[in-house]
Amino acid sequence: MRARIWLTGAALGAALLTGGTVATAQAAPAPSEAGAQHVDVGSFPSLSACQSFGSASVYSDWYCQKIGTKWHLLVDLNS
Repeated sequence: MRARIWLTGAALGAALLTGGTVATAQAAPAPSEAGAQHVDVGSFPSLSACQSFGSASVYSDWYCQKIGTKWHLLVDLNS
């Protein structure tokens, strides 16, 4: 649990440092699993940056979604 909290904090901090914005907890529909709660943990200027943070995370269920001009990393906190 500590690792998840630390990683989420690190991702949010990195998003701020790279010029991204941090969204408050915001649920989004899951593309693969019905019923999964995905939370927006940050936004990134490019898809590759979003995917990099997603693949380095401790979460097994994550995806990147383009909202406006930014890419948002959405994770299932229970995965």
